[in-house]
Amino acid sequence: MKRSCLILLSICLLLSCGEEKKSTIPPPDKTEGGSAVPENLTSLTVYGKVLDEKGNPYVGVVMTDGYNFTLTDEDGFYRFEKYRYASYVQCSIPSDAVITTGGTYNLPECHFKRLTSTSQEYNFTYTRQEPELRFRILALGDPQVGSGTHVTRYLQTAVPDVRQYVVNSEKIPTYGMTLGDNVGNAWELFPDIADALGKMSVPVFATIGNHDHEFPTENETASRKKYEQVFGPSNYSFNRGNYHIVSFDDVLFEGTASSAYTEGYEEWQYEWLKNDLSYVSTDKSVVFCTHIPLKNTRILELLSPFKSVIAMFGHTHKVENTYNKTVNGNTFYMSAVGSTGAPWKGLVLSDGCMRGYKVYEFTGNTLSREIYKSITLGEDFQIRMFRTNDFPAFTTPTGIVYKFAYYGNDYIAVNVFNYKSNWKVSLWEDGVMTSSSPVVKASYDMWVKMFLYRYYNRDNNVGVTDHMLFFRLKNPSAASIRVEATDEYGVTYTCDTFTTDKEIPDYND
Repeated sequence: MKRSCLILLSICLLLSCGEEKKSTIPPPDKTEGGSAVPENLTSLTVYGKVLDEKGNPYVGVVMTDGYNFTLTDEDGFYRFEKYRYASYVQCSIPSDAVITTGGTYNLPECHFKRLTSTSQEYNFTYTRQEPELRFRILALGDPQVGSGTHVTRYLQTAVPDVRQYVVNSEKIPTYGMTLGDNVGNAWELFPDIADALGKMSVPVFATIGNHDHEFPTENETASRKKYEQVFGPSNYSFNRGNYHIVSFDDVLFEGTASSAYTEGYEEWQYEWLKNDLSYVSTDKSVVFCTHIPLKNTRILELLSPFKSVIAMFGHTHKVENTYNKTVNGNTFYMSAVGSTGAPWKGLVLSDGCMRGYKVYEFTGNTLSREIYKSITLGEDFQIRMFRTNDFPAFTTPTGIVYKFAYYGNDYIAVNVFNYKSNWKVSLWEDGVMTSSSPVVKASYDMWVKMFLYRYYNRDNNVGVTDHMLFFRLKNPSAASIRVEATDEYGVTYTCDTFTTDKEIPDYND
């Protein structure tokens, strides 16, 4: 969808990604007192200043209304003619500015201001700090609350777990990021889930998902309205350390029904992203947050010049690390992070992981640590182990066959939640390592499939996972059997207890 009013964007597109850019808009005329009111105001003129807590200017900060762009000048001033239907003035928070929370829901609203009909001046003030060359993001997939009961459980499980994790873990700056489907078509609950996120003790940003779009509505813009009334713009960016962090709406929604969407974007969104990235030096890294797993070639091409790219998303309600892409010689690390909420049939997901969230730690331009953190359980809980004979295959009334990929008295199945191909996984029998070559095979986790089917009549074929591994025992009668899994950062996790079909996970809905 083309916007004829994007005059400034055509200027920006003449510059290559990563070059230093200067504003093409003249600054406001400054009065003797240092304030500023532009001459020749039109009804669409927006202006203001970005200053620190001492009144010093932030220079070269990217400002946008979601369509048009400019930079603050040497005095911290900016000015542009906004798009007629814009709703926000947005500031791509500098890496040396403190991110604060506040407003109705105690969320980080410091990156935008809502446009009103009574004002044309929008000022931003930040407290300066040293850029955070080490920081952490907690990636919170799909809260997807659909009732007041779900909100209560989110408050009872996810919120205290995040709060306690921040207390227990190393004291480095920490931020939360939801990855869409904050609600499950229950748009009246946006204030409730926003209030819950605001209680997590860290600044929590949000990403929009397909179930966050209202229907029926006349168009994509209208379908986002209730979400944006609570969370602000659906496309935005900010900076931490050597990373540029983007939240992008990749749900192309028709506004007619819950299922009426595809992965995609409107053309103005692509132009916004292209211009946003054009202000970022290519020696920086990018964290790209969407709801639907990123596959779009045009977006991947835009991201390819940067030092490194990490794309994180929700949507699948599983933990998946098999989306990596190599574009123009740059390999993107891309993963689905699981879910802090849906499904709400207890605390377990369809791939056998507990509800939880990904923890990403960054140092310089490097992802220096990553784990999957299960809600209510410690960091060391990364593996479940099963004797395959305890879980016989069965066929549902609709003809779906649930089974492990391998069966037998001498086979064990191991679900390694955050498994990647560069992990080292070994089998130990009676204290002796008997194998370091598990068979990695896409398979159901039969424990969770039997649970979901027997107790909740979830008769579907969702849940085949790529993080299921199989070992063949040398001695099925060994007195002790354990599995060790060492991740790419050299951290080893151990499981020496079998989960049985008698263990029913957590509470009922």
